[in-house]
This record gives sequence, structure tokens and C-alpha cells, in this order.
Amino acid sequence: MGIFDVAFLVSAVTIAAPILLAATGELVSERAGVLNVGLEGVMLIGAFGGYLVVWETGSIALGFLGGMIAGLLFGVVMALLSIEAKVDQIVAGIALTLLGYGLTAFLNERFLVPARSFQPLPRLAIPLLSDLPVIGPALFDQDAFIYATAILLVLVVAALGRTTWGINLKAVGESPMSADAAGVGVRGMRWAAVLFSGACAGAAGAYLSIGDVGVFREGMTGGRGYLAIAAVLFGGWRMSGLGIAVAIFALADATQLRLQAIGVIPRELWLAAAILVVLALALRRVRRGAGVPRLDSGRPTGVEAAGLAAVVVLLSLVVVSPSVTLPVSLWLGMPYLLALVALGTEGKRRHRAPTALAIPYLRSEA
Repeated sequence: MGIFDVAFLVSAVTIAAPILLAATGELVSERAGVLNVGLEGVMLIGAFGGYLVVWETGSIALGFLGGMIAGLLFGVVMALLSIEAKVDQIVAGIALTLLGYGLTAFLNERFLVPARSFQPLPRLAIPLLSDLPVIGPALFDQDAFIYATAILLVLVVAALGRTTWGINLKAVGESPMSADAAGVGVRGMRWAAVLFSGACAGAAGAYLSIGDVGVFREGMTGGRGYLAIAAVLFGGWRMSGLGIAVAIFALADATQLRLQAIGVIPRELWLAAAILVVLALALRRVRRGAGVPRLDSGRPTGVEAAGLAAVVVLLSLVVVSPSVTLPVSLWLGMPYLLALVALGTEGKRRHRAPTALAIPYLRSEA
């Protein structure tokens, strides 16, 4: 299987879990109309809070609770600024991120030197399911955090789509005045959504420090909060799209970790890239055929012609298998470059943001 083996899938799932949890909380917040751009700072304070509690108590469970409480505190700050003070949500989010970076760096240098390392969460194999080929070790031989994230994801999907709470949340994000007139507490719903987002991001950050790595490092979130926000945008504010986006980012991150280790780009990567381009062209063709008259739908566009040319080049590289090496810094930026490309190519079509997103609500307007 080359670089795309079982260990690669396990790495991708481990990378995806904290981003998915943070993105799920952000989706709930944005559904209520609050854009928490400070998610990176919330994850970072969660990572520090979890590590600090484990440092003092030695308990991983209490560490995750500490990370969630730290995230909740930053969620309170975000709610006070965006809901109560009506501050511009983007400005408030940037301030929250800067506060997270500065505060954790100061506290880490002041109180947690020299650093200690802890054992990460142990893996818990699910009987029978973990014995399945390929997907067994990747999905059913993971730690408790990943299982809890999967359960929470199912609960949030059910709550958003099948409960009165989910309907009210969507109403608050789409038309808060109408929701208020119908008796829905706009302020309370937004507070609850922002606090839920903070708790999720805090737990996700705690997983990075005490569940996966076992130590806290300054800036260790490494932009995962921004990837979570990008996943919500790219996913069109739907859980299914969000999951696909997180999977893409996680696979890209797992790939760059493998490529850093081996240096030379293997032929499997060229083949995978060719397959992805073909799938993207086929999907685009189906959409174009559904939205364009039949006489025009058969004509290839410039994008399709360029895509076919790229496939030919990639397949040629598979055959030739040249010895190509790229700088490590380029591999490190792969997930974020991919996020920019995804948002740039699909963001406009998928732009289904809640109508009242990032708009403060003044009840006097009702």
C-alpha cells in the first residue's frame, strides 16, 4: 500500500478527531448567528488548561474537565463581547486568539517550567470490530476521546435535525426577530451555542496536549482552530459537508507527515492525485449536466481541459516515478494551502451561511 497503509489511516483519524469536535461546536455557534473566529485561541487555552490540571492532579479525566472549563471561560468572554456588548464578532475573535496565544505563553513560562510529559490516552479496541481488515484498526482501535467525539457527533446531528431545539437554533441564526416574536429566547440560545462551542474547542485542545502528545507546547494547536472554521464554511453549514472537509484536511495532514519522513514523493501520491482530479472532474460534470441545457452540457470547459491535462501529467509521473523532493516547510503548509484552494473554488457555490451570522441582535428592532 506504500504510504497509504493502516498506520496512515490511524494517523488521519487521530488528526481529524480534535478538528471535527471543534468544528462541530463552531457549527452550532454559527447556526445561532455567532461567528467565533477566536476558535484557535479557545483550543489553545483548552490545551493549556488540560495540561495544567494534569500537572497538578495527575488525572487525565480531570485534565479534560479542566480543558473544557478553560474553553468555557473563553466562551463566556466571546459571548460577553459579541452578544452583550455587540462588538464586531470578527474583531472579538481575533482578540480572543491573540489573548490565547499571549496568556498561554506567559503562564507556561511562568508556572510550568521545566515541562513534564504524560502518557497519552491508551487505545481501547472494540471486540470483533477491531479485527476487521484496514478499517478495524483505524476506527475501532482508538482512544476514548475519539469514541466520545463520534458519539457527540451523532447526538448533535440528531439534535439539529430532529428536535425543537435544533429548529429554534436555526431560526435564531436565520431571523432572530421572527424567532423572538415566536417566543424563542434569542439571547439565551446564542449564549448556549457559544458556550457549547467553547466547551468543544476546549476539550479538543486538551486532547492535543494530554490525550495525544502528552505535553504542552506554545502554539501547539498549529492552526487547527482555523481549519475547523474553514471546515464549517466549506461544508456549507451542514454536518455532512463539515465531515467531508475535516476528512480532506486530516488526510492532507497525515500525508504531509509521511512525506516529511520519507523525503522523496512516492508514485502512490501521483496516482492518488490523478484519481482525485478525475473524481473532481466527474462530479463537476454531473453538476454541470444537471444545470445546463443538454446541447451545452457536452462541451468541455477550460477547467475540464486543464484538469484532463493535469491527469495526463500525473499519470506520466506515476510511470516515470522521478526523484522529487520538496522543502519540509512546504509539506507543513499543505493542509492550509488545501483549505485555501477548497474555499476559493467551492466557497461561493456553498455559501449558505445563516442570514444573521455575525450580525448583533437588538431586541428593540423587533
